[in-house]
Amino acid sequence: MIPDDCVYSKNHVWVRVRPDLVEIGVTEPLLRKIGPVIGVELPDPDDELKRELPLGELEGLTATHVLYPPADARVVAVNQELVWNQSKLVEDPYGRGWLVKVQVHDPTELKALFASALYRKFAQDNLGEEYVDAR
Repeated sequence: MIPDDCVYSKNHVWVRVRPDLVEIGVTEPLLRKIGPVIGVELPDPDDELKRELPLGELEGLTATHVLYPPADARVVAVNQELVWNQSKLVEDPYGRGWLVKVQVHDPTELKALFASALYRKFAQDNLGEEYVDAR
């Protein structure tokens, strides 16, 4: 599933723009690719994020994936529950499985992200068709 109300990065991060902040999570195709998630590392509230520096990582049974923010931002909230209970990440990656909520310093940086149809094609090309829904 790749929701249409999000935009997506080449790093398989989804972004949902809200009026006062931006929610960030990881896509279902990536979760399928790395296998069961056994560890999550996330930043702390008030941390400053830079696009070129990792915001955290997901450790799966088959791979570890480093996550990068889609824009320079300040962390407003962190879904700490995922550190101890990764099941919500897998069960509801676009809802209760959000990773962080941030205030983006320059919203124009988000214009480089993919709409859902473009991300679906990108994920098929980069992760393999078996990991992406063919909606």
